[in-house]
Amino acid sequence: MNRYLTGFAFVWVLSWVAILADNGQTLPHAPPDRLRFLFGELFTGATVLVLIAIARRRPPVDHQNSLGIRAARRETIGLLLYLAVVLAVAAALGLRAHVASVGLNPGTLHAWRQQTRASLLLWAGYFFAAGALAPLLFFLLARRYSLRSLLLTFPQPKKWVPYSLITAALGLSAFAAPEFFRLPLGAHALALAVFSLGTFLPVMVLTQCLLAPRLAILARSWVSGSVLAGLAYGAYHCTEFYFAWATPGEAALSLAWMLQFAYFGVLKAVTTLRTGSAWIHIFNTHMPHLAEAPEVFRVLSSPR
Repeated sequence: MNRYLTGFAFVWVLSWVAILADNGQTLPHAPPDRLRFLFGELFTGATVLVLIAIARRRPPVDHQNSLGIRAARRETIGLLLYLAVVLAVAAALGLRAHVASVGLNPGTLHAWRQQTRASLLLWAGYFFAAGALAPLLFFLLARRYSLRSLLLTFPQPKKWVPYSLITAALGLSAFAAPEFFRLPLGAHALALAVFSLGTFLPVMVLTQCLLAPRLAILARSWVSGSVLAGLAYGAYHCTEFYFAWATPGEAALSLAWMLQFAYFGVLKAVTTLRTGSAWIHIFNTHMPHLAEAPEVFRVLSSPR
């Protein structure tokens, strides 16, 4: 058993013990239906196990990437420093990695009620420019990587397109409220565009195209690299709207919830490193964000 994965699983279980024992007292705007959230994690984990079984004959990315250890180390350090700068500037602008959590529970509605058209567009524009466009252009033009080496192709579409569509539909249906189905088609297209700019593409480029394969090379294991990429993804969400750090109890619960982001980060990296495509994780872990389409439409159609 991989020691990185074993250690992460142990800490993840402890984080859930803390979350369930706290019962929502310390962080009032955290996801209220904790058991449903846990079920969502386990269900998504099951879909990734299916993906691993489907991809069992394909070598993982760390076995086929020609990037050397020295280059991987140098680029990883640069990426982590760049990620810290992106988050620091975002915090100065009052922006977070996500506008809210997932679904239309009281916590996410609390976060969405603080948004204006200007703040939402700033969020989407900033994270697209800083998290997707700038690093992608740097690695394509300055570092001269190909789309394939950045895992931006979609290999074996006959296998992965059906998988992606099925997991996307299952993930979205678990969070879509009745008002989601009453929206016009244009509102759904708008939500897809906003989340693609602010979440899907920045996460894909920074954590899947760039960090995950390099961490797998440095750790000499796609499993270890997935865990490390997951922890980086958890840190990417350190400014979530319901986190608090003023007391030891708040910090402990915030770290426990940050580990839930890390859990999904591990699943994303496993998806990417086993399929060789950074696109597929969007379908099996990101689609629940589209359940927030009613709030995207409300904010962007408001007069302010």
